[in-house]
Amino acid sequence: MEYRYMSRIEKGSDVREELQQMKGEVIKEIGSTKQRHPFRSCFAIFFILIVLFSTAIAWALASTGIVYIPVFTQFTYQKPEPGRLVSPGVPVEKVIEEQVLSKLAAGSVNEVISLSLSESSLTASLRDILENAADGFIDSSFSQVTISQDKGLTLFLPLENSKSGSAILFSIKANVKDGKIELVPEELKIGSLFIPDSLTNLFLRSIIQDRLANGNKMLESYVQIQDIEYKDGSVIVRGKIAAEIKGE
Repeated sequence: MEYRYMSRIEKGSDVREELQQMKGEVIKEIGSTKQRHPFRSCFAIFFILIVLFSTAIAWALASTGIVYIPVFTQFTYQKPEPGRLVSPGVPVEKVIEEQVLSKLAAGSVNEVISLSLSESSLTASLRDILENAADGFIDSSFSQVTISQDKGLTLFLPLENSKSGSAILFSIKANVKDGKIELVPEELKIGSLFIPDSLTNLFLRSIIQDRLANGNKMLESYVQIQDIEYKDGSVIVRGKIAAEIKGE
């Protein structure tokens, strides 16, 4: 009787040991599983970020119209068009020369004069500049400038050999600083993609001022600029005739 009782105790002890051993193995397995999960989570997050980044890049490129990306292009790109068609007229430098000489002939030597520059004149000068440019990625034959009271100057610059007909739409405001014209970028759009103002000012402001240097020298030789006013279809430049022109 005592032997059977002891045998049961021993069997019970064996069962408890096996249960404790199984419990330890289960805990160990759970711990190792928890250790593997952070790696899987990090990999999943990294993969999702890569997919989102790639999608954003594809969306941006497709919206410019520079490259064709199936599905993305159909949803994001729309062929840009100018607000209105402008035919080139007499270049700006000739218009200024004619108007200044006319003011001189009328005796307006020391008075503040107004020079009217139409968008057709600005379009002619823009095309001349682009034709002489070394880069050649802009189609000068269809480039143009429109003027509005609200937006100022808007340049329409079609991309050369673009199968989708993509173009750059660039709005700028001309201000007067120290008797010189300073062009301030307002809005930049490539195809259907809007470029943030911060990037536009960062990368284009200095380039614009460099390109404008010759234009400022030309204007300074005729008139000391004081003010600029925008109207729909033209821009009015006010100032006094330069001393060199008056013969002082």
